Amino acid sequence: MPNERANVPHVLDDPPPFHEMLLDYGERPYWSADGSRIAFIEQNYGDVCEIDLATRQVRNLTRDLGDHHSFLRVLILSNGDYLLIGPAEFKDRDVSRHVESELWVLGKNLRRPPKPLGRRIAEGAGVSTLEPKITYAVTGRNDPNIGTPDVHECHVTEIVYGDDGPELGQDTVFYRTRGGMAPEPQDFRHDDTEVIFAEYSQGRVMGVTPDPNCVVKGYRLDNGEFTTYITESLVHNEPEGIFPDGEYICLESACDTDFPYYPPRDLWKLKLDGSQQRVRMTSMPADHTWKATNSNVSPDGRWLAFMVGLRADEAGFGRGLGLLDLEAWGRSPQSQEWETPTSRAQARLDVMGRG
Repeated sequence: MPNERANVPHVLDDPPPFHEMLLDYGERPYWSADGSRIAFIEQNYGDVCEIDLATRQVRNLTRDLGDHHSFLRVLILSNGDYLLIGPAEFKDRDVSRHVESELWVLGKNLRRPPKPLGRRIAEGAGVSTLEPKITYAVTGRNDPNIGTPDVHECHVTEIVYGDDGPELGQDTVFYRTRGGMAPEPQDFRHDDTEVIFAEYSQGRVMGVTPDPNCVVKGYRLDNGEFTTYITESLVHNEPEGIFPDGEYICLESACDTDFPYYPPRDLWKLKLDGSQQRVRMTSMPADHTWKATNSNVSPDGRWLAFMVGLRADEAGFGRGLGLLDLEAWGRSPQSQEWETPTSRAQARLDVMGRG
């Protein structure tokens, strides 16, 4: 069954301008290539569903297919097949998400159960729109063969199809790190020559450890260059869904919250040009009751699908799906209120000075 509604009014029952409720349950939306459907997870460690945008009809894709119904994420490959992420069975919220979560492929014809690809991964993945190819991270917890639990490797891997269906093909490790740094690939861009990824700092800061810092980076697969696209002390800035032109990416940012008490509450649009310019897109309540996360931009750039949850909810736990009208938002004054970490810091100093 879908997640029960919280004992507070749903933030999308009376949505802000440009926002609308898609569903009052569901997690981690992902657009089909033609923009007509959105795949999503019904609930944590549950089935994969899909909603038709024209009719708003929902169908469950995995309920009647096989024994595995414990998924956390769904993406769609360039050939229309579904890439699923989740454990074979739920054990507990740490092991099942961070150790035993693995890759599966569900054929677009829905004739057979999802097929495991034999690769455990850390958190999410990114998919190419050009060919069946994915990017993701593996840790020593997922695969002790690569080293101790703090080792992280970032991969780009082809998915090939043979007589037995989809399998992992050519694999490239493009980044390896340890010692408290945790990268998570999110998207390809520029004809798959660059991978955009989040990198979390997991060290202790001021005696606390709730994701004290996350930055957005890029790695050029063609020449080996790294670029940092936004970094901000003690602020969580996580990429979540690239725009079709590849020049912008959605950003979960905690820039307007007080460290370490709040997670990000809104989604921003970040320029991927090194300027660190961002502008707020969603408008969750200023009291931080609700948060907007896990976004994905439609293939035509017209809509932003996103997930909402309560402030205290575990990361990835969703209480509904929303749509943001990017075209209407783009005509509003709010869409031109660009800022940078430097400009925000200066504004805070100015306020303190006036006080």
